[in-house]
Amino acid sequence: MLSILVTVGFLCTATAIAEVMEVTQPAMVLANRQGVASLVCKYKHIGNAKEIRVTLLKQTGDKFTEICASTYTTEFKMFSVEEVIQCHVSPSRNNVTLTLTGLQANDTGLYVCKMERMYPPPYFMNKGNGTHLFVIDPEPCPDTAIYLWVLGATASGFFLYSIIISTILVGKAIKRRQCLTTGVYVKMPSEKLEKKVIPFHITVN
Repeated sequence: MLSILVTVGFLCTATAIAEVMEVTQPAMVLANRQGVASLVCKYKHIGNAKEIRVTLLKQTGDKFTEICASTYTTEFKMFSVEEVIQCHVSPSRNNVTLTLTGLQANDTGLYVCKMERMYPPPYFMNKGNGTHLFVIDPEPCPDTAIYLWVLGATASGFFLYSIIISTILVGKAIKRRQCLTTGVYVKMPSEKLEKKVIPFHITVN
């Protein structure tokens, strides 16, 4: 009889604790261009839990898909869970932060935090209302080779343009010089002849 009363009392206590446990999470989170998003799952009235398990679920209609799950103690040490979507878990008092990396556009959806008290007994669990996570595909990185090719083509174009302009200007200068010359060669007396005086006589009739 005593064992029955203890069992009933234990179940009533577990039910009471489970009813007051609360799990809250933000309504919306937007991932950055690198495909990284942080989701904070808050919980209250979890009692003297020493070991807690957090599970992130993706809800599609009535179906839940487990994205990542991990168990941690109240020492609150950070750790990572290697999955297709990597989860970096940062637990603290009354909340746990899940940093998701490697997100893509098709990962957009409703994500639910599931919190479980694992130890000591009694075990109980509760879920949040869900967070709408929006992921936008990052813009593709520009191809450096294309930019170098465009830069080289532009520089070559300017170089050829400068050569053409220089050729035209030089041609015009030569043509103008040819127009200014008469084309008649006149032999000029030398400097010695200019200085030489030729004597002459004046004849008076």
